[in-house]
Amino acid sequence: MAQIIGFNLSKEDYLNLADKAFKDGETEKSISYLDKALSIDERSAEASIALAIVYASLGAFEISNATLFKALAKHPCADDRDRIFYQLALNFLDVNLPDVAEYYLRDIADAYDLQLPEDMGEATSDAQDGGFRVIYPKGEDYYEMLISKAYELVRERKLDEAIALMDEVDPRSKSKAAANHIVLVCLMIKNDIDSVIANAQKMLAEDGDNLAVKCSLATAYLAEDKIAESYAVLDQILEKDYTNMDEILMILPLLVNLEMHAEVVKYTKRVLTALDLQPNTMIWLSQALYNLGQKDEARKVMLKVRTIFGEYSPADYFLQLYKQNPDKVAYSMNLPYVEKIARYKDLDRFLKMQPQEVLQIVYGLDEESEHMQKLIEWAFADDNETLKLLLVEKLDLCTSKWVCDFLRRQLISTDLSFELMDKMLFCLVQDNMFRLTFDVVAQDRFKSIDMVLPSAFFKMNETLHRAVRCCVSDVVFTDEEPNIYLAKLTNIVNSIVTIDDSGKLKYAKPKLKRISTMRSVRTLIGVLLCKVYEDDADDMRNQTIERYGLDEGTFDKYYKIIFGDEDGIE
Repeated sequence: MAQIIGFNLSKEDYLNLADKAFKDGETEKSISYLDKALSIDERSAEASIALAIVYASLGAFEISNATLFKALAKHPCADDRDRIFYQLALNFLDVNLPDVAEYYLRDIADAYDLQLPEDMGEATSDAQDGGFRVIYPKGEDYYEMLISKAYELVRERKLDEAIALMDEVDPRSKSKAAANHIVLVCLMIKNDIDSVIANAQKMLAEDGDNLAVKCSLATAYLAEDKIAESYAVLDQILEKDYTNMDEILMILPLLVNLEMHAEVVKYTKRVLTALDLQPNTMIWLSQALYNLGQKDEARKVMLKVRTIFGEYSPADYFLQLYKQNPDKVAYSMNLPYVEKIARYKDLDRFLKMQPQEVLQIVYGLDEESEHMQKLIEWAFADDNETLKLLLVEKLDLCTSKWVCDFLRRQLISTDLSFELMDKMLFCLVQDNMFRLTFDVVAQDRFKSIDMVLPSAFFKMNETLHRAVRCCVSDVVFTDEEPNIYLAKLTNIVNSIVTIDDSGKLKYAKPKLKRISTMRSVRTLIGVLLCKVYEDDADDMRNQTIERYGLDEGTFDKYYKIIFGDEDGIE
């Protein structure tokens, strides 16, 4: 019997294997090797950057960025940090966010000897005001510019503006087909199905070979449960065999919605041949194979999704579902609606728990604790903002190491709202904690926060406490150099109120006791931030009043009381 000799590969071995696999086009192997390298050394910036590059090559920029943010949260050395910032800049340039890219490039410009254009982050400002009309004649370049602008408006949910812009596209332009499609997409988002159908029929009367319009019409019929009409349009579509990727990507959602399993398999395979590893396409392929009875092949494809995209995919759920051997599975790139509802019910049970029960969950090691912790993790990967806010409020009742670690991870997620960040941040702040350190990704910008809280923070009256808290969150969320202004905020508050030797509030001037009678938290926030940023602009007062929608009289009264030389009148 042959002897089996065991050996262990080092982190460097896995990095070398990953590099070779990537160069050979074996993306799945490359990701697997990099995961192994990170399991040996989770702080390896080299492995994280390499993994991010692989995901970026697949067009999975959100996953790539998340990988880089996690690496930054490990506080790498300066050289590794610069390399991570550089890759983040490349990613954001690839998704057409030059202002965010500039944030990262500006920080490393000296290290990389970069010369940044002065208007890098303002490239679209003139265009947004219609300024490009002077520069570009009304030719194809002009209409392509309009199309790009319309897509931006759609992403911003400015649907009526996008529709109006598309009216400018000349019917004879080659961009007219794209313009028509954008109009139909806007109407679909607005749920104006009748208008979609009417406009699509009119467009097809003018151009009967427009695939995008046909797909929109079939989808609209489907939305109104006009199944026969939808299949009739689909029959027209499938008279052709498609090889063009843009066309295939147009018809695939329709084929999925109409459960054309064989056609889904045919065209998802063509997409994956041309575009390599695409998670959503792979999931559809797996589901179609399963529904055709090719269950082993379905499992293989879904296992590949899990291997490559891990926690960023619903692969584990579908693999478990396949084990139950249902007759068919519903097409879904995320968790099916029924499963989501079941999870929401479990989480609702958590939200109704008493503090002692919550404590058992966040400290417990039993099966119920593990189940609920996994559900909470899942909820923060979902898009239900209200649920996230409720969960943070519940977790704030019982702080544990798991809660703190969990919230710190969420602060570096890629889609953090202001309100959620504020709640999570101050869930981490415990009584008598005077130094606040954490990492956060706010508006796509990674920031390492190090702040000393005002000495009276925990004993202030409720109005001032809330105002200072909101000021902290505002600076963290909006400012690209938050630590400078957080220090200013602390100094300003300490100049107003401190704690004396007996532990009682001590106001710098007698008139400042009137702060306790101030009722407008919003105005107090504005006053404090106006003082924090007073050196940044000559009209900071007016800017602050406008930004927060404040009453000028109340603002001036509060400002005079707090920062004026003489007593104000309440």
